[in-house]
Amino acid sequence: DERNFSNPIVSVSLGLPATFQFGGMKRTDPITKYILHHGDVVVWGGPSRLFYHGILPLKSGEHERLGPFRLNLTFRKAF
Repeated sequence: DERNFSNPIVSVSLGLPATFQFGGMKRTDPITKYILHHGDVVVWGGPSRLFYHGILPLKSGEHERLGPFRLNLTFRKAF
């Protein structure tokens, strides 16, 4: 559990493309979708740090370096 929400979240996408959904404070809030490609970085903070977010199921494919996979590196200060 995080004690301090003042620092941003940084997410790095590697491999297959993915659809990132970004909503609001409630699950019923409108959703914006973004296609994330290999090397894309998403940073969010402030009030939006607590918004609902996630990745839709991946479409099958082949990435030139990672093959049929997608990796996500997420950085957040959790203390």
